[in-house]
Amino acid sequence: MKKLSLLLVALFVVSTNAQTKSFALSSKATFEVGNLVFNTVEGTIAGARGTAEYDEGILVAIIGTLDANSIKSGNNTRDYHLKDKEEFFNTKATPRIDFTAKEVVFVGKSSGVTTYKLRGSLTLRGVSNDIEIEVEETSAGHLVSTFTVNRDLWGLGDGWSKIIIARDIKVRVDIHLE
Repeated sequence: MKKLSLLLVALFVVSTNAQTKSFALSSKATFEVGNLVFNTVEGTIAGARGTAEYDEGILVAIIGTLDANSIKSGNNTRDYHLKDKEEFFNTKATPRIDFTAKEVVFVGKSSGVTTYKLRGSLTLRGVSNDIEIEVEETSAGHLVSTFTVNRDLWGLGDGWSKIIIARDIKVRVDIHLE
């Protein structure tokens, strides 16, 4: 009986050290992409949902999704094309943008900012590719990541010249946890 009690106490201690937090509604992604060489298009993608798991205050797992139907670039015609055209997000067939971390590596902590390297799978338009991104926890419950997506790897904008739409899309993800 004593061993069973010790086992239950040990399991309770382990389970209290792990904590799962959900994405707040304010979580979103923003993007920038070159357009017609001299122009930059900026936009947002909202509808973020997901969870981050911590063990003893260190991020150990994260999974998230964005609603591709929420894309806004400041131009209704462009937004329609991004959402509905097969060569872009084709949201009728693939309404979500998903990321799942396969590995989370604690890099370090400096000046109150904790840095992690995430290796995972990003799915756009139903196409999944591995990606490595750096994430900074700038304050308790606020994760920020800035990275570049090569649209060719996901077939995003297939057939569109790199002069009209740049190959690399700069992405910033702001995750607020609750």
